[in-house]
Amino acid sequence: MNKSQLILQAKRVIDERKYQAENRCEQALKQLRQKDDWKQCEQALRTAQVKSALGTPSEQAQAQKDVAKFSAQRKKLLTLYGLTEQDLTPHYFCTDCNDTGIAGENVCHCLLDALRNAILADSNIPDKTSTFQNSAETSKHNQKVYSAAQKLCSGEGKRNALLFGATGCGKTYLLCACANYCADHGKTVTFLTAFKLNNLFLDCYLNGVAERKIILDNLTDVDVLIIDDLGTEKNVKNVTQEYLYVVLNERLTTGKQTLVSTNLELQQIRDKYDERIFSRLVDQKTTLVARLEGEDKRLSRK
Repeated sequence: MNKSQLILQAKRVIDERKYQAENRCEQALKQLRQKDDWKQCEQALRTAQVKSALGTPSEQAQAQKDVAKFSAQRKKLLTLYGLTEQDLTPHYFCTDCNDTGIAGENVCHCLLDALRNAILADSNIPDKTSTFQNSAETSKHNQKVYSAAQKLCSGEGKRNALLFGATGCGKTYLLCACANYCADHGKTVTFLTAFKLNNLFLDCYLNGVAERKIILDNLTDVDVLIIDDLGTEKNVKNVTQEYLYVVLNERLTTGKQTLVSTNLELQQIRDKYDERIFSRLVDQKTTLVARLEGEDKRLSRK
């Protein structure tokens, strides 16, 4: 989904909360309005409250007694019908905005949270718990790469990233941390392995113009596209490199963020892909090109 669709989805979540809160209250009131004793009590209580506020001094004294009398009667009727005062008032999920999504002049945090959840659900991020704060990385070199990646996600300096290094050195964890950080800040994210991306390219090749446009638009319009394990995909003639170039070039042209990891060395990337793709992956004017060091962390945990 594009960002507009995700925002609408998040707004529907907030609207549904508001509807549920108010509907529960309305159903309780509807039940009471069918009771003659409740209607009579409510009418008498309102009349007494008006006289207590606006009547003559002698009327006010009697009215205050009537207000106390009918208020007590009202409580008894609520108990009789299995309800409480709380059932007659909407209990909103968010008390800051009463489930409108707007607090004062600002978008409420509850709507931003709903948008984040919608983004995460749509993102395919394999580990939604990976964050920069939770990282157990001890290598000073890798910590510098993490810091640079976080700045990049914050919109500081370079826009894209190419992370390379041996299997298990933490590239996927760092990409997940980047993805979760971007989602937390309202950016739409699509996280794909190179294998899954290549399957989408095959779908483009095998389907008609309309289907091809939908697939490519989803890949080029998303705020942050993440490609994990580039180089592990099968190089399909007339498919893999052709569509990879289209996606990378379009995202560069429109200023969209692309983060890539690979087990390949730079020379191997150059050997595997043509010059156009290589130059767009390693353009250091726009791209953080960084190696992560270390042995396979997954083996060391065993």
